[in-house]
Order: sequence, then structure tokens, then C-alpha cells
Amino acid sequence: MANKYKDTLLIGQTSFDMRAGLKDKEPVFEKFWEENHIYQQKLALNQQKPLFMLHDGPPYANGDLHIGHALNKTLKDMIIRWKNSYGYQAPFIMGWDTHGLPIETAVTKTGVDRKTMDPVAFRKLCEKYALEQVDKQALQFKRLGMFTDYNTKYVTLDHDFEISELRLFQKMYEKGLIYKALKPIYWSPSSESALAESEIEYADIKSPTIFVACEITTGNSHVESGVNLVIWTTTPWTIPSNQLIAVGQTMNYVIVQPANESRQFIIAEQLVNSVSEAIGWESINIIKHLKGIELLGLEYAHPLYSSKKSQVVHGDHVTAEAGTGLVHTAGGFGEDDYVIVKKHGLEPFAPIDNQGKFTEEIAQYDPSLVGKFYDDTNKEIGQRLAETKNLLKLKFISHSYPHDWRTKKPVIYRCTLQWFVGLENAKAEILHNVDQITTNPKWAKQRLYQVLDDRTDWTISRQRLWGVPIIGFYNSHDELILNSEILEFAISKIAELGTNSWFELPTDVFLPEQWKNQNLRKEKDILDVWFDSGSSAIALQQRFAQYKLPYDIYLEGNDQYRGWFNASMINSTVYGGVAPYKKLVSHGMTTDEKGNKMSKSLGNGIDPINFANDLGADILRLWVASTDYTDDQKIGPEIIKQVSETYRKFRNTMRFILANLADFDSQEHYQNDLAEVDKFALHNLTEFKTKIVEAYENLQYNIVYNATINYVTKDLSAFYLDFIKDILYVEAQDSLRRRQVQTVLFEQLWVLIDTLRPILVHTVEEVYQSLSIGNKAASVHLLDVRKQEFEQSSEFVKKWASVMELRDDINKALEVARENKIINKAFEATIEVELKPQYADLAKVENLAQIFIVSQLNFVKKTENFVEQNLAFTNVKLRDGVKCERCWGIFDELINQEICQRCYEVVNQK
Repeated sequence: MANKYKDTLLIGQTSFDMRAGLKDKEPVFEKFWEENHIYQQKLALNQQKPLFMLHDGPPYANGDLHIGHALNKTLKDMIIRWKNSYGYQAPFIMGWDTHGLPIETAVTKTGVDRKTMDPVAFRKLCEKYALEQVDKQALQFKRLGMFTDYNTKYVTLDHDFEISELRLFQKMYEKGLIYKALKPIYWSPSSESALAESEIEYADIKSPTIFVACEITTGNSHVESGVNLVIWTTTPWTIPSNQLIAVGQTMNYVIVQPANESRQFIIAEQLVNSVSEAIGWESINIIKHLKGIELLGLEYAHPLYSSKKSQVVHGDHVTAEAGTGLVHTAGGFGEDDYVIVKKHGLEPFAPIDNQGKFTEEIAQYDPSLVGKFYDDTNKEIGQRLAETKNLLKLKFISHSYPHDWRTKKPVIYRCTLQWFVGLENAKAEILHNVDQITTNPKWAKQRLYQVLDDRTDWTISRQRLWGVPIIGFYNSHDELILNSEILEFAISKIAELGTNSWFELPTDVFLPEQWKNQNLRKEKDILDVWFDSGSSAIALQQRFAQYKLPYDIYLEGNDQYRGWFNASMINSTVYGGVAPYKKLVSHGMTTDEKGNKMSKSLGNGIDPINFANDLGADILRLWVASTDYTDDQKIGPEIIKQVSETYRKFRNTMRFILANLADFDSQEHYQNDLAEVDKFALHNLTEFKTKIVEAYENLQYNIVYNATINYVTKDLSAFYLDFIKDILYVEAQDSLRRRQVQTVLFEQLWVLIDTLRPILVHTVEEVYQSLSIGNKAASVHLLDVRKQEFEQSSEFVKKWASVMELRDDINKALEVARENKIINKAFEATIEVELKPQYADLAKVENLAQIFIVSQLNFVKKTENFVEQNLAFTNVKLRDGVKCERCWGIFDELINQEICQRCYEVVNQK
């Protein structure tokens, strides 16, 4: 019998699928956005609005995107999409870093020999490779749903960008910040290039540590010849280059005589026990106490080359915290060492070439070392020290050691001629600009300040081919020839001819007339890639005059305090006196569910494109929103499963709303006069939206994620959407009450569209395309955030908070009744209620039975069967009566023994 009424129910219908099918649908939407220029249309619509500039840090153009790229760009995309919908013009100009070693290495791996090939031909191969990588990564970013114009981007190899960079170099030179000097810097033998501190990462290695005796050959009134100075080092390969031994002149030293040694040794008094234990000395007899100043000027024989004499000097850096308190000093291989040898009139001795091999310079002392890789000589040097009885102890230790961040191989400190930016004269202005910015997290400001405060020089030269040339000239005596006139002329010529011309054309092409025909030669080094990327804000400002520094926001990984954040702040301050950014935001690294760093060797990495083509980019984007990105973020099967469940909840909720708006015309059917429960639902919507707006403005996407779950679950699914089904399905199509709840549904859909549009970019587009409304835009991403202000008075809210508490009371009572087999379903129940006196007014609220989804709600005086709850005393009974075959409600009697009065009127209305 019931079937004859089934078709009279208004069960919602929608084209919005229950199954997401994201992997198939998303590329269709991406193609639609591109072909219809949705991003460009939105910027045009926002043209008169205030500018909001997020400056995109350039990923390196080498290889496929990884999950870190996806996290970073999605965070930026959410910022851009929100700002464009919330009162701003927010362009998203993506960038790529395209010079440097990894690209050279990739090209070399194809069989090309950089050292024998024509430089310009090699550079062209590098350019071709880099641009192919840019195109590939752009295609992959497109698959993740980025809101940008891929034809409007910046690439560091672009001619205009390179000239901007050279003009910055020129400005630094004119301010007296650029200099070239022989100094110890990080050198990577594996890259054959200098490295800046920002290109160093630390990893544990196993190293031989040695204690070495150096016999005093010329004593003084305090120490006789024949006593031995004891030095300690973790780099035995630097012993051939020993030039001095440094002591602290105010420190306390002792001469000791171990029982198992015929010789006497000098070490720091504070370190007697630790050194004795490390070397294996027994029964130490202290012969004499000395001050460091009493050791100064002592001459000693080099521990490997006895004919070579050196002396003991003071060093400010010497402490008694480790080692022996006497510091082995090799001026070519350490910053403090360099300062000391220069102070004592010596030239740093660094007989190691670009590949880390000993040069002919060592031949005067040790011909056998020539041509050997430095690290391979540790064993040989140890054996020779043992033969001369100068090796007191050798053991291996594991310790943190600097590595080349690209090749992952150890680096050395090596004295070479390099170009530097001297930061001392610019530091006050740089640090002042850091003071002006805001950061998220807040501690990041102090971190950046400290990194820049500690920085004195920036090594900007690299011994490579693929990059922007450093402008400099040399005469036959290897003297640098450079002044403002020469620099201006050379850069202007490169601006005309391109940077390849520097590697191709004769030197005189780049020199003013009065400097031609003097057999000058050009500098071969190129600028550090951090100088490249750190110039990006300046280059962008010069390309787009309307985009003035400082930009609103930089957002990158927390490894960029020593990298892009740092270089950008230096460059922008020196060039224009302003910070490059107003706000600095950093995110952590991505790990697996156990907190392990993702790596190919562990097999725990996640390819974002494979992910998108399997589960959908929107699921990946929703994961990004779920994280506290300021810390490290975890991702793995269980986390993805949870996020997918959340996605399904959001999708099903929007599908339900769409289905029940199928016959709703927002122009014709929208109701301004609503029931109290509708007003309460809209008040909750307003509170939710206010929280969402605040979270988006504060870049707190995990708050957006969690607040939306809470809203969809509690306010919608468990409350409003639940009880209105009876109204939507059962009432007459055009009844006032049905149109009222559809009005609320319409607003609920919009709050979800606005909330999820920056995150679920494809899904919300699908929702919008499934929505039947007039004056429809081509895309949901052309719209602004809808104004939804439905606040109610505090008295109203307090009243309805009590209604919801009463609902909780009744639900508890219904649960007990189900457990006791009194009822099966809530709609079968009659609830008897006596309200506590302070809540008596709740009895006046209309349609409470319908709102609470029960058959009857009767306010009566309690009897002994009633149970006390928070707001009331309740009793649950099974309602006696018959079930309506259309709405399933229980009634005392039915019309024609089939349907209730309400259903009869709906079915038989004319």
C-alpha cells in the first residue's frame, strides 16, 4: 500500500555524484579553468581592489615534484584564493630557480664533458634542460589545482632577471660591499665549488682523531727544548699544512710526565684527566705549572717534517673545553687559523686543489702526497706520525660534520680567492628591517635576526659555468681591474648581448675605450644561486612596476632562514633600503606517520602526482589544510584514510543540500521571515563563518578544517539537516515551511562553498556547476565570499542554547528507552516532560516534537516514573496509534486508514 504514496514524497535529486571520481573529474575542471582563463578573469574583476602580494619562492628546476612542493604550493594557493575572494587583487606569479650545479650535473650525466666543451654550447644545453624541467613541474603544479597563469612566471635564467641581478651586484659594488679576497670558505670537492653557509647541512661521519706530539726545539726561561707540545685534530690530512700552534695566554698549562712515557708533554691543566684517559697515560706526574703567556714564542719542529720550524702564538679562540688546550693551526683550512697566520705575517698554506687533491705546493715537504685526495691521506699521515713517535693516539669517533647540501658529500674549509659581500656596513639596516616584519611562528623573527646578526660575509662566487657571470677583469699580474665606469659599461653590454656573450666574446667587447687593448682577461666565476633567487623580489618589482616592495608575505620551509629568507632580506635592503616582505611564514618538513624523514631508500615517500591521479588532488589539499604546517607534518595510509573520510562527509553534506535545492529558485522562493529554529541555525552559521574568516586571515587552515568538521557534524548532520527531512520530503512543494528551510539550506550551501573553495577547489567547482541559480558566473572561483550576517540577540541565543540542552536531555532519555526495548525509533516515542521552573518558557517553543524528531512531546506534571535530567524530568513511552503510510508518523487515527491529515492535504491539494 505504501508504494502508491512514495512518488508523492519530494525526495531530492541532483546531478552531483555521490561517488567523487576525482581522478577523472579534476583534469576536466583544470582544462576548463585554463581554456576559460578563470584566473585572469578573477584578477581583472579585482583590478580596483587593494593589492595583496605573495611572492613565490622558486623551487629548483630539477626533477619531479615531491610532497614538500605540494604542501608549499598548496598553502600558497589557499592564501591566494582566499585573498582574491575576500576584497583583494592577489596575483600568483610562480617562479623557478634555474642555475647552478644540479643542472650542470644532470647535463653532464648525459655524456657531456663540461671542461672540454665550448662554454656557450654547454650553457645552452643547461638552459634547454632547465626550461624542460620548468615546463614539467608547471604541468605537475597544474594537476594540483594552482590558481595562476603559467605564462606569467619568473625564471632566474630569463634575460631581464639576469640583468636585474647584475644591477644589484653593481649597487652593492658602488656601496663598497663587494670585495675579492683570499679567505677560508666552505669548499665542496664533489661540486668543485665554494659554498655559502646556507648551502651546508650537517650529517654524522666517522673520523680519525689524533693526538700529536710536537717537540720544542728552542725553549725559553720557562720551558726547555725537548719538551713536547700536544695538539689534537679530527682532520689528520691538515697536519702537513700546520703553520703554528695557538694557546690561550691567560690559560693555565702544565708540563706532565706520564709513568709509561720517557718524554714530557705540555697540555692545559683543566684537560689533564681527559687527555690522559684518551691517550692512555698512566700515573701522571705534574712537573710544572705554566701560564699560556709563558709558552709564547717557543719554537717546535713540525711533527712530520722535522726541518720545518714553527712557533707558539696566542689565539683568542683557544679554550679548555676540548682537545688539549693547544690548537693545531693550518691557516689555509680554518677561519680562526687564517686570522692568526695573517696576524703573524704568514701566508695561508692550502695545498689542496678544487677536487680536494694535494697540489705541487706540498712537494717541497712531501712529494708523495701530490695528487692524492685529502681524505685518502689520513691513514698514511697517521702511519708516518707513528713512525716518528709523534702519534700519541689515534681513534675513530662519530661526529656531526658539514656536507654539501646538493651532493650530500663532506666539504672542507679551504683558503681560496673568492668574491664576498661584506655585510658589516649594511647590517644595522638589515637588522632594522627584520625588526619591522611579523612572522609565523612568532619565534621565527628571532631566528632570522640571529642568523643575519651572526653573518659577516657572504661568499657569492661559484666556480661553475651555468649561472650569471661575476663582472671583473684581471691584468697580467692577476690584479683585479674594476671600477664603476667599467662595471656600468660591461653590464650595459651584457644587457644588449645576453649573458652568454660574456663566455663567448673577447674581453675588450665589455670594456670602455680607455681600457681596451690591455690584454685584460675576464672573471670566470659565476654568482651564487642564492644571489639569483634572493634577487627575485627586486627583479619582479622591476618587471611589474605596480608590485612595490615590500611584498605582503613570503611562505617557505623552515630551512630557508639560512637560505632564501636570508638572501632576500640582504639583497632587498642593500638595493632599495626596504625589507622584501612584511610577513614571513615558515612550514616544517613532511614525514611519514612514524615521524621519519621521507626518502627513496626508506621507500616512504609519496609522489603527489600519483596521489592526485589515484585519490584526487582535493584529498591531498585537504590533508594540507588539516596539518599544523608550522611544525613537521605527517602523512601516510592511516592519515590519508582519515582525511578521505572527512572529505566524504563534506561531499555527502553538500550533495544532500544540493538535492534538496533542486526546485528552489533563490530569487522567487527565498524567505526573509523564518521560524525561530531557522534563525538559530543561521545564527550558528554566522558564528561559524566568522571563525572561518578569522582563521583564513590568520593562515590557520587546520582551524578551518576542524571547525568545518565540527559544523558539518554537529550543527548540520546531527541537528538541522536531520529534522528538516520531514519538512523537505513530506510538505507540499511550495509550502511556506518548506521554502523557509530551503532558504536556510541555500545559505548553508554558500557557507560551505566559501569555506571549502580555497581547499577543495575541484569539488566546490563541481558543487557550483550542479547548483541551479540565476546569473551564474562561469566558475565558482570568480566569486567573492558571500555576506552572511544573521546574528541574533543574546537573549534569543541563550533561549535556544537551552532548547539544545533540552534536546540533549531528551536524546539521553530516548537512548535509555531504546536500551530498555521501550521503543525502536525516536519517531515512535511520546516524551512526557516537566520543565524545571527556570526553563518553563521553553514549553512555548513551536514544533519541538518535530525539531527533536519524536512523535509527541507533552508538557505534564512528573510522576514517579520520570527521570531527572539537566533541564527537565522526562518519561518515554511508546506512542499508541497507527503509522501513516506516507510520512511514517504515528497518529491516533488516519484518513482512509492510510495517511495522516497533513499528508492527505498535500496529496489532494489542487
